Amino acid sequence: MNNRFFEPFVGARYKDGIRGKKVLVLGASFYCARKECEFFNECTNPEKKDSSRFDNICPYNNGYPLHNEPANADGRPYRVFGRFMQQFVDNENDIWQRLAFTNYLQFFSPTTITKQSYLSERDFEAFLETLRNLKPDIVISWGTATLNAIRRDNPYVIDKDILPKSDYYICHMQLPNDGHTITLVSGYHPSSMKHWYSNLDTLKRYIDLALNK
Repeated sequence: MNNRFFEPFVGARYKDGIRGKKVLVLGASFYCARKECEFFNECTNPEKKDSSRFDNICPYNNGYPLHNEPANADGRPYRVFGRFMQQFVDNENDIWQRLAFTNYLQFFSPTTITKQSYLSERDFEAFLETLRNLKPDIVISWGTATLNAIRRDNPYVIDKDILPKSDYYICHMQLPNDGHTITLVSGYHPSSMKHWYSNLDTLKRYIDLALNK
């Protein structure tokens, strides 16, 4: 079963990666602010958790299917994160072409804050589908909203015990029947300016460590 609604954005040079490592960036959710839309209440319903019925009929998405939202995403958090990642490459005009991106939540959130009640097992299964499909070496997650789902409650994390030793930035996971090890790096969300800028040196150090491993 395909649990994934949002099709990840994959940069043209994703397979080249950064220092030979394929990097997937994992945000929390896409937020819809169009409360005047006739579809808003159902499309963003946190009980139904399903925006798919409106994939091709959203009146505010400029004719693009909703499931392609990662390809259309733009805004300050993406620019802030892109500028930060620029330091890991030389002479790169568009760092996002070396990255893949998706959000964890598989329907449009009705609020800017991704509440724990919005998350479901479907989101985790969609996350696993993306990992199997893109086979990243590193996943950099934004913020704390999804941390429990992808780290604490993730049965495929193999070394939760190292989290205190890495300032709670790094651990690793392996999917069943797959010897490939994925490094999970967790940082603050780039939309939270106070927290984002408070620990950039630490985040840089652990991304460097993951890229050089």
